[in-house]
Amino acid sequence: MGKERQVGIGLIDEPAGIIRMEIDPEEIEKLSQSIRAIGQLQAILVRPVGDRFEIVFGHRRFLACQKIGLAKIRAMVKDLDDVTTALMRATENVERKDISPLEEAAVYQDLYENHGMTVDQIAERMGKSGGVIKRRLDLLRMPPCLQKAVHKKEIGYSVAEELWSLGELADIEYFLGFAVDHGATKEVVRQWVKDKKDERRRAKSAGGGGRLEFSPMQERPSYTACDTCLNPMEIGSETILRVCPVCAKVIESALKEQS
Repeated sequence: MGKERQVGIGLIDEPAGIIRMEIDPEEIEKLSQSIRAIGQLQAILVRPVGDRFEIVFGHRRFLACQKIGLAKIRAMVKDLDDVTTALMRATENVERKDISPLEEAAVYQDLYENHGMTVDQIAERMGKSGGVIKRRLDLLRMPPCLQKAVHKKEIGYSVAEELWSLGELADIEYFLGFAVDHGATKEVVRQWVKDKKDERRRAKSAGGGGRLEFSPMQERPSYTACDTCLNPMEIGSETILRVCPVCAKVIESALKEQS
């Protein structure tokens, strides 16, 4: 059982390893103002490490107390091994509403690489499916430009997966720019990727070696069937004939007789 006590802030170390990609300074400012006004309502959790203490969770509260110059902080002190500490920290971070997929992936990677847990073991302990864990770990294999865009919520994870399938970094960065600027959906990006891959295949078949010029913003013709002959015609090339209902019936009848 842990024991709550007042611990000197100078004796406490921040959490080891990557826990959050970034902490919003405005959040810390608001929290520090709250603590200054009404005090620290909830203790942080720390574990002894030698003659010092390491934060298990409550990092933001620690930073807020540090910001307003408190000498001591309410802390629950508990003896925990590395694996238990990692699991408790992971659970707290994954349950945060504002966690990004990249931060979530870093949590699972820590358990996988530093604590010897398998994907299935992580899934069971985190209450997730193995597929979700694997997809998050795959995010860390993507190019940094995609990781950054997902973390900043400029694109969704599924859009990043579609862009990743392009393979070539120059193409990924090119289409990523369009996806961010135009808020493209997964379905739209999937079509861009398909068109680009089709162009690569055509260029390879033709023996071309230069760069391809496909742009997702270039206009392409759209076709519809002619009401008379049913052959395809480009939209915009049709002829409009203004006739009264009586004449329209006469024309329709004549066309049927010819067919």
